[in-house]
Amino acid sequence: MANLNRIPQRYYSQLVLDDFSYEDQKKLCESEVTIIGCGGLGSPLAVYLVASGVGKINLIDFDVVEERNLHRQVFYQESDIGRKKVDALKEYLINLDREVEVNIFSAKSSEIDFKKIDSNLFFDCTDNLKTSFELNEEMVNLNKPICFASASELNGQIIIFKNSKKEHCCYSCLFKESGDLETNHCVSLGVLGPAVAVIASMQSLIGMRFICGKFEETETLIRVDSSKFEIKKNKVFPDKSCRLKRL
Repeated sequence: MANLNRIPQRYYSQLVLDDFSYEDQKKLCESEVTIIGCGGLGSPLAVYLVASGVGKINLIDFDVVEERNLHRQVFYQESDIGRKKVDALKEYLINLDREVEVNIFSAKSSEIDFKKIDSNLFFDCTDNLKTSFELNEEMVNLNKPICFASASELNGQIIIFKNSKKEHCCYSCLFKESGDLETNHCVSLGVLGPAVAVIASMQSLIGMRFICGKFEETETLIRVDSSKFEIKKNKVFPDKSCRLKRL
């Protein structure tokens, strides 16, 4: 149960915004999110969401912290090397907000029964195409909204699919399942830490606005080029030949 009594003091700087109300903050405090992948995108995303007031967060990741992660996964420390990411991140979040509920799953997403997780929004931060397609199919079948994000080199992209029963448009309408789906572009192409942080920050802001019912650009691919400080948007339309189409 969210402690709403602390809203005026703890979240004062959000409440004084013209486009942010007490009711918006209440929605955040009573919301639940699930983050799949607690690396360069997922770890700062979790911190920003909890700091903004999200009351319950589920973290899914099977990996451990490595030294090569630290240049971009900045909420981990050298002392965390060898620890499970979900354990280290949970500790950080509890120290940030002792009242947040953090549930951790040290497992691959394919091992999770998403029917048992009732989140307002799911976030795919795995940066792995195979996993993204698997999560997409899960969320389409369960009619649950999911926000996909990825980053490599100096570029990144973000998109939310509502996966409503009334209209079909999903990740598979945008990208085709072909090529090497196991490739991790952060590893193969490299990435700068601040470029990842930009995408994670935008993903957290988009997620907050979606939870508050204020994000209208779902099914829209937002592409960010940090080298030129450019943002481009492309509306995604349903693919009639999509194998996941149920209508």
